[in-house]
Amino acid sequence: MPKIVNHDRYRKELLTKCFDLFAQRGYGSLTMRQVAQEIGVSTGTLYHYFASKEELFRQLIAEITEQDILRATDEIEAQSLKTIKERILALGQFIAENEDYFYKQTLLFINFFQQPDLEEQQLVEAVKRSYKRYQEEIMKFLSIDNKAIVNHVSCLIDGLISQRAFDPESVSIKEQMELLAQMLSVYLQE
Repeated sequence: MPKIVNHDRYRKELLTKCFDLFAQRGYGSLTMRQVAQEIGVSTGTLYHYFASKEELFRQLIAEITEQDILRATDEIEAQSLKTIKERILALGQFIAENEDYFYKQTLLFINFFQQPDLEEQQLVEAVKRSYKRYQEEIMKFLSIDNKAIVNHVSCLIDGLISQRAFDPESVSIKEQMELLAQMLSVYLQE
């Protein structure tokens, strides 16, 4: 009897395997042959699902963005949080619990933009769309319609992840999110 394959689920499994590989080795240093070898599939299988490395990376960015949003939404919204302070603290808790993952994601994006011959505009647009989706979700989750505030929150999160990568003892995610929650509560007079 022929094996029944859920192609969408298998494609997502391949993308999940590629995430750590791209985060560790970098976008520019890998070929499709190396990716296939590292994740344990044939090059033909990889090309069956992704026409090129650029397409694989585009789909990877889109997939991790949507999965992050689904995970955060499921975990945080289940708590029925009412105030902005509660929502920011829950967001901080989610980030702290997934810090290693977000660190790898940061490395992935930074490495990508360091490519000397970054001519693939579609890839740049994919990363920009991802960042915009995260901001839209933060805006919805925090119930804030002020883009400048959402940019501030995004920058704080990115900065926390980066700072903790260099010196985890120097800054606490919980402490910084508590401070942000207090500041925004006062600023928004909640």
